[in-house]
Amino acid sequence: MDHIVFTTFKQEEPLAAVLERFREHPVTDDYSVLQAAVLRKTSGRIGRERDERFAEDETGPDHLTNDLIDSIVSVMGGPIGTLIGGYAGPLLDADLNAARIVDEFGMLGAIAAKLNENEWSLLALVREHNEISLSSRLNALGASAVVRKDAALVAYEVMNARAIRSEWEERHGAFETESADDALRESIRSELRERANRGSFEEEQSVRDRLRGDFDYLQSKVDSRQTRPGRP
Repeated sequence: MDHIVFTTFKQEEPLAAVLERFREHPVTDDYSVLQAAVLRKTSGRIGRERDERFAEDETGPDHLTNDLIDSIVSVMGGPIGTLIGGYAGPLLDADLNAARIVDEFGMLGAIAAKLNENEWSLLALVREHNEISLSSRLNALGASAVVRKDAALVAYEVMNARAIRSEWEERHGAFETESADDALRESIRSELRERANRGSFEEEQSVRDRLRGDFDYLQSKVDSRQTRPGRP
């Protein structure tokens, strides 16, 4: 299945080791990595430090959609991300681990809750044939937490977050995130959860179809490298 995988790190060094592993082997028997972004939270805001695209064609047209990770980062770095990340509330319940947060509050909620100030995280778009294998590798390289969610469902989360922001600004003007109270923050979270539960087969299927082509292209590009003359 195609997943968004969110991984946190206490230090930058183990994250660099994971990225190096992905660069060397973006396609394995257990998983394929299409794109990744390094995130960090500073002064309460989530921003992108750098990103990696593992199937870019430097000489030809852009074969890949490459916009899902970008969209997640944009939402989390904007007013919606600031609002859902600034309300401690239920997400800091000691009984809620990262996997349960993803199930109950979505990937956006998990990123907001689990990326602490000055910590690092890796957000990756991955096709997984064996989830345990990738989690084990990431944990062995120093990851603090590893969670995942169906990429098409995360895309739907992003679509809903953008719609909520647009509707709010049409009615009330720009979000005033600095003066927002806990009631507003919780109402945004509740609205995101409620919309996610409605589902959208057409939107999800569109994402799945696009990602199928993207991962097929990544596989063909890696296969092409491996069969070049003179390669052992």
